[in-house]
Order: sequence, then structure tokens, then C-alpha cells
Amino acid sequence: MTITPPTPADLATESECAICGTPMRRVWTGELTDYRWMAVDGSIHGTALDVPEGAPTSTPELLDLLAGRGDMHTYSTVLVRYQNGHLQLPWEHMHRAIEPASTLAPEHVPECHGWPMRAAPGAWICRVDGETVRGPEPGSRG
Repeated sequence: MTITPPTPADLATESECAICGTPMRRVWTGELTDYRWMAVDGSIHGTALDVPEGAPTSTPELLDLLAGRGDMHTYSTVLVRYQNGHLQLPWEHMHRAIEPASTLAPEHVPECHGWPMRAAPGAWICRVDGETVRGPEPGSRG
């Protein structure tokens, strides 16, 4: 059996954020062994459209507002999240792409150690030991 690696045409490269609809694109990591989704405008966070005028623009501002209102339950929740490195405000989110359906037929994805291999530009990568199976240059099919 000839193993033909995926080409860029086989993998969807455009999507949108599942939460706010921001256009997103697939970008390969520096090692070209995996990919991630990134908003087309380069942002990684989105903001809800219905944020009230004058809402705090930072977590410390939000904490001051909550303390001033005496809302200690919400204050404690926000403070713990902030102290643990969660810097987003309640109306912000990390963009999360809707994963498009694959155009690769499952029978064309090789297996290694009983698992389907990961697609990479011009190669397949074993999910268990990282073995790389190269094939024809991207764009050619066989």
C-alpha cells in the first residue's frame, strides 16, 4: 500500500470562532508537525457584543467594582481565577474554531500502533512514537 501524505488541499484551512463567529485560519506550528487555529486578524481573544458601556476593562477594575458593591461571592470567584492566571474578563473568551469536516476519507489515513496518524504538510506522524512517514511533495497525489 502506498501511503500518500495529506496535501494542503486535503485539510480545511478556514473556519470561524464557535462563540463569536470571528473568521479563523489554520496555521502550522514552527516544526510543521501540527497546526493550530488563529483568528485572521491575529487576535486570540474575543469579546461579547453586549458589554455594557463603562464596564471594567481589566480584572483589577472588576474586582474594585465588585468589592464596592459588596458582592463577595463573585469577588472571590474572580479573584481566585485571576490569581491562578485567568486574565480574561467574564465577557471575554478564547477564540475556538469550529473544526470543519475532514475531506480525507478514513480509509486513506494510515495507522500506526493501532491509531490513525496525524496529518502534517507532506507527511504523516505517528501519535505514539512520533515516527514520520514522508511521501510525495505537497500538491502531488501519488
